[in-house]
Amino acid sequence: MKRIIASVICMALLLAGCSFKPDVTDANYVGEGQMTVLRYLVKSNGFLVEDVFIENHLPTESGKDITNENGTFSPVASGEIDTYADLVTAVESTYTKEAAEKILAQSDRYTEIDGKLYFNTKYAEADAEDYDWNETDIKVVSVSDGTYELEVSVKKVKGLKQKFTVKAVTVDGDIRLENMFY
Repeated sequence: MKRIIASVICMALLLAGCSFKPDVTDANYVGEGQMTVLRYLVKSNGFLVEDVFIENHLPTESGKDITNENGTFSPVASGEIDTYADLVTAVESTYTKEAAEKILAQSDRYTEIDGKLYFNTKYAEADAEDYDWNETDIKVVSVSDGTYELEVSVKKVKGLKQKFTVKAVTVDGDIRLENMFY
């Protein structure tokens, strides 16, 4: 008898869960496809902040440094970003054109030598905050005319959470972040 009751309760819960429909009349409703894109952009922002521009964690090949008038450079061996064009593509696929241009123009951390991406060794690795960008909560605060305002809560490795207000915009049918967030 207990099994029958438990089975009936499980079936009722299953059916109730399957019948859930999001409230699409909510002014801040964002469909699952858009949320997937927003999650990807936030995670990509985390990668660019921690591994590329702020904390400099892209792996480099030791013993293959090149020195020129601009400094000493080590070849990047990341497997994800191997050329300067790869770096530009990653930045432009995450941020608006204006933000991407600003981020790239302000950084002299990377250069391309003989078709390979090199890191300027004058920038040591830094550990600014140590966020776990895989552990993010995203709350849509507002949506208006292709502009998304998000509250992103990111867990730090030490267990605390940091909240950011993130703005994303739709540009030519694609959603991009308006700035680098960290």
